[in-house]
Amino acid sequence: MSKVKAIRNRRRQQVGFTHPDGPVAGANAMRDHLATVYSGAGLPARRPPPLGSAAGSVPFDLSSPASGTPFFSAADVSASMRRLPLRKAPGPDHLRTEMLLPIKSLLAPILSLLFNICCQWSYTPVLWRQAQVVPIHKKGDPTSPGNYRPISLTSIVRKLFEMCLFPFVELVSPPLDVAQGGFRHQRSALDQALCLHDLMHAYRDRHNHYPVVAFLDIKAAYDTVDRRIIWQSMLASSAPFCLVSLLANLFDDVSVSVLLQNNVSTPFVPSTGVLQGSVLSPHLYSIYINTLPALLRSAASSSTTSVLTLSPTGPPGPGSLVPPGLPFGPLVGSSASSPSPSPINCLLYADDVALFGSAREVRHMLDLAQIHSLTLGYKWSPSKCAVLNSPIPSSRRFVRMSLYDEDLPSVDEFVYLGIPFSSKGISVSAMVKHRASSTLFAMSQLNAMGLNRNGFSLLLSARLYASFVRPNLEYGLAIAHLLKKDYTELNRVQDRCLRMIVGGHRTSFTVVLRHICNLPSMDFRADTLVLKYCLRVSGLPDDCLLSLLSSSVPLSLLSRLRQRRIVHDCPPVASSSTSRLSSWLRRYRQERFDAFLQSTSRVLIRACRPVLRVDPVLFVPASRADRSRLVRWRMGCLPGKPRPCSCGLDQTSRSHLVVFFSFMACSVMVIRLIYGLLYIIR
Repeated sequence: MSKVKAIRNRRRQQVGFTHPDGPVAGANAMRDHLATVYSGAGLPARRPPPLGSAAGSVPFDLSSPASGTPFFSAADVSASMRRLPLRKAPGPDHLRTEMLLPIKSLLAPILSLLFNICCQWSYTPVLWRQAQVVPIHKKGDPTSPGNYRPISLTSIVRKLFEMCLFPFVELVSPPLDVAQGGFRHQRSALDQALCLHDLMHAYRDRHNHYPVVAFLDIKAAYDTVDRRIIWQSMLASSAPFCLVSLLANLFDDVSVSVLLQNNVSTPFVPSTGVLQGSVLSPHLYSIYINTLPALLRSAASSSTTSVLTLSPTGPPGPGSLVPPGLPFGPLVGSSASSPSPSPINCLLYADDVALFGSAREVRHMLDLAQIHSLTLGYKWSPSKCAVLNSPIPSSRRFVRMSLYDEDLPSVDEFVYLGIPFSSKGISVSAMVKHRASSTLFAMSQLNAMGLNRNGFSLLLSARLYASFVRPNLEYGLAIAHLLKKDYTELNRVQDRCLRMIVGGHRTSFTVVLRHICNLPSMDFRADTLVLKYCLRVSGLPDDCLLSLLSSSVPLSLLSRLRQRRIVHDCPPVASSSTSRLSSWLRRYRQERFDAFLQSTSRVLIRACRPVLRVDPVLFVPASRADRSRLVRWRMGCLPGKPRPCSCGLDQTSRSHLVVFFSFMACSVMVIRLIYGLLYIIR
């Protein structure tokens, strides 16, 4: 699998930043651009005060629980080391995970001591705070530095330290708003897309028309973060100063250089931003943007769908105690003890924001979002935003949708978190269309690499298809209410991919090929994904937005998905563990296949083995030509165009050849017997 990934990456067109004066000038040009982005030129005049120095407080007492200082044991470090990603680019220290794992038993005690010293003094090694930025092209003009995403390569030991530190940071951070679903435990992009669909339909049930939905995009979201807001927000939530000071040392005292074609630029110190590629950056960014949903709730109406949650119902009121420079909160030392109804008129997934409501409510929320951005020091990107169901100018409900006096484009369809949305919510037909095109593109790439009749073996090709190609076709099916035409299109795409493997014509019969390779139909795959998603949702925490909406929106898409037959047939015992669920799915699929064999009249599939497993024809010793001929015979592709048989009685059909060869075998035996008798008589 890793070799296939490497081959595919080599064949993929690589777009890199170039400069007419060479790679050294290119690295410095990219460095100058990033220094401008990280300069903090867009920060407001009124900012939170800088974090105080820890010089008078260090060393912190690790043995005192009151200090709140994290403490790491060797077992904790060893467990985190096993979770480090493999085959990743190293940082400035040139260390890789593969170098640490063989000696983790020796390294863990040493690193645990080093990590505890770092926490005790709120200071980390200088090499951990050096980042080499590799520009990754997003889209647009490859000669423009603004069209590249700066990915930071840092020390693998720093990443290990951040992994050990993350549980402590998450524990003392301000509670994230219920509308935020990005990079949180037991939340996913599909959950957020499903919530938006249900909220749109709940609005339609109350107002007899679908809401206006505005999808917003933040310009250079991670690069323009004012880190002072994060530190003061954590201190306001009673986070220990030693931990906040340690985080400030990790992210404030950083030097960044650009790595381009083995050339390193001169370093610079960023004034804003959190490192893209850091383990802690997604959570820190969520803290930074956490006050936006509460501010937007001030634009909600009495008919807005509400859920019982501990999240704030609105921005801080007059006289509320907030940190200096943070007018939107969080409240100092606040901790809600009982849930209260909070209106849900926006959804966030990291920096992807969706606003919904009436035209006037969305217009009000856009004004609030603009105020929030100017106060915190980031900017929205109006050209990348979009509005669904925007009233036409001639309508009496028409309201201008704009940010910074720039109109937002009105669209009929928008892809939110990989799921196409139309005016009525999730567009299943558009989803299937998008998935089909991306799947066929991925299959064409692998087909050129060896997933064809003359390349890899059929067994390996089938496994590569299931690992690399089919996931493109399956994304989003777990929350899709599919119709018969959608199942037909999904199976058509899978059949086309399988024909590209064996070289069959565009109408060749693929049911036998799927049975030989033990590949289920897309009908069964879609049902399996829905079942697994429903079982996962049943185990979500009570404070998850999807769980809260199940009581507020009774006629949700999730309730329709739970009406699938496979969900009703699944026994509770099967859902207790992954292995039991897999065993039950194999038995369930076998039962459905047995019923299919009894009801079908297709000779080719009825002639196959009735057991669902990889057919021995794919792994018994045979030459490539013989195996290919056997598979195509089983598929009904051989013989090809009917031709007159040499016997002169019929054409060379499958049934005729079987009868003819049986007759010829009997005839040969009779002739041999006659010749033997004549020999004896003579």
